[in-house]
Amino acid sequence: MLEALGLDSIEELFTCIPEEIRLGRDLDLPKLASEPEIIKEMGSMAARNARMDNRPSFLGAGSYLRFIPAAIDSLSSRGEFNTAYTPYQAEVSQGTLQAIMEYQTMLCQLTGMEISNASMYDAGTALAEAVFMAYAVRRKGNKVLVSEAVHPEYRRVLDTYLADHPIEAITIGLENDLTALDSVARSLEENGDDVLAVVLQNPNFFGLIEPMENAGSLLGCGKGKDDGARLDRPLLISIVDPVSLGILKDPGAYGADIAIGDGQQLGNPPNLGGPTFGFFTTLQEHVRKVPGRIVGETVDSDGKRGYVLTFQTREQHIRRERATSNICTNQGLCSLRGAMYMAFLGPEGIRKVAEASARLAHYAHGVLTKIEGVEATSTAAFFQEFSLRLPAGAETVYRTLAERDIGGGLPLGRYFPDRKDEMLFAFTELSTKEDIDTLASELALVFSKDLREANA
Repeated sequence: MLEALGLDSIEELFTCIPEEIRLGRDLDLPKLASEPEIIKEMGSMAARNARMDNRPSFLGAGSYLRFIPAAIDSLSSRGEFNTAYTPYQAEVSQGTLQAIMEYQTMLCQLTGMEISNASMYDAGTALAEAVFMAYAVRRKGNKVLVSEAVHPEYRRVLDTYLADHPIEAITIGLENDLTALDSVARSLEENGDDVLAVVLQNPNFFGLIEPMENAGSLLGCGKGKDDGARLDRPLLISIVDPVSLGILKDPGAYGADIAIGDGQQLGNPPNLGGPTFGFFTTLQEHVRKVPGRIVGETVDSDGKRGYVLTFQTREQHIRRERATSNICTNQGLCSLRGAMYMAFLGPEGIRKVAEASARLAHYAHGVLTKIEGVEATSTAAFFQEFSLRLPAGAETVYRTLAERDIGGGLPLGRYFPDRKDEMLFAFTELSTKEDIDTLASELALVFSKDLREANA
């Protein structure tokens, strides 16, 4: 190949790279090893990772360990799913398109909304795209009110998207770790038609159940459904926990205009935070403004049922500023696992998972708040997650629990510098009372006088 190129060495391929930024030496690589030796070394490295599935772990904050039926791993690993690319050619992609259609249908049933797209990257990008869609739908207003109880990482993604955009995000503060609806009302009054949307999360980042019906009433949601009156008010963007909808009211019930969230809990393991998928649902009247792609059902020339990409052809995504969105590829395999999970569990199964998670979380709240020096940070109702104020720094507590082979909750100081003594604990159907009792006993030891003095 070098001869054909008229070169004498591999190095001549890189003459375009300035000398001053080249490494100038051989790479520091280990000696050659056999396949068994490599497998042993990699296994040894992997064993140093702390796993959530072989020790008590109470991390959550948007990524949760749940039971995944074995059939989901088996079916989703089939070659026709695992290697499938975007289904642009409908005639050779009917299986993939049908699976996406089923996914969209089940997401609408779960959220109470009218249409769903074929999935997005994650909840953070879904939020940003929801704000952009609200902007395109209303065609007036350049301010979006975002609750401080929305996941901090979602808000950071939104800020990144809005960095070079005329839309301004205004943060709404908290009362009792819930969105201060009186602050929402004041901001609506002060900014008038400049407010294009209000963003709330339920359950919120702190695990608390927001008064979404009150928020919907405040915005006038559900009124004027058939006469386009929705566009005369700010849109309600609801970020939801999909499993919580097994027992909580769905966004359609309180008049949300757009309902989004993260689908990790639906059949996907936490896996160091990803990959996952975002879901995006809204109302039929907004279908032409929906980001990403939508699968629709039609009939072929012989009258047989078939599936196609609807409204969102490939060419639509290269129309630059005229395109609905720059989101093109959906998280196909992850959302397929989500569809399988919903199909396997069904409405009754999801309800039972939600009930078990809530029951264990409330048991844990009662046990943990009995520990001397531990206090609840809010009196509001919660689903499967809550934060506690600890008598020692949360980061120190987390490291101490890790040394005892327990995965603690999330130290809130990571996102809220004034809450360094608070920790957010999560509980799912895989948590056990024995795990919770172990956590309580270990925390009691951590907070004992001797250890507190040693940590000081």
